Amino acid sequence: MKKMLTLLLALTSLNTVNGSLAAPMPQAVVVADSSTGSPMGYGHLLTESAWQGLALPAEVMAALGDFRQMTLTVQDLPDNVHVSLRPARNAGLVGLSVSRTDRRLAVHQLAKLTLTNSLSGYSYTVQTLVAGDERPEK
Repeated sequence: MKKMLTLLLALTSLNTVNGSLAAPMPQAVVVADSSTGSPMGYGHLLTESAWQGLALPAEVMAALGDFRQMTLTVQDLPDNVHVSLRPARNAGLVGLSVSRTDRRLAVHQLAKLTLTNSLSGYSYTVQTLVAGDERPEK
């Protein structure tokens, strides 16, 4: 019994150590209008839209620099879903365009978006849900 208790305590402490090493990835703050920064009533990106954006902390925006210096890497989305950068009129936002090559395929996946300053190498990663309903052919 004593050995079993010792083993359980060791496993519990290992689990706690591993959990504290992994920093949680920030959730993206999605805005409805990248020109004004109006918040959306839901926290995900919609496909077939070029009006959304991400609100990032001021220190992150300063480190990312000018829009023309930013690159975007997207992970964990189907091949038919494309996310690209676009200018935002509001200084605290990153504008995004989201599209699908095949609208007959629904999408509802958590994506990792990494913004990188191509000059300094600074990068910032957030995750957000990307959703689009299935649309039958006309």
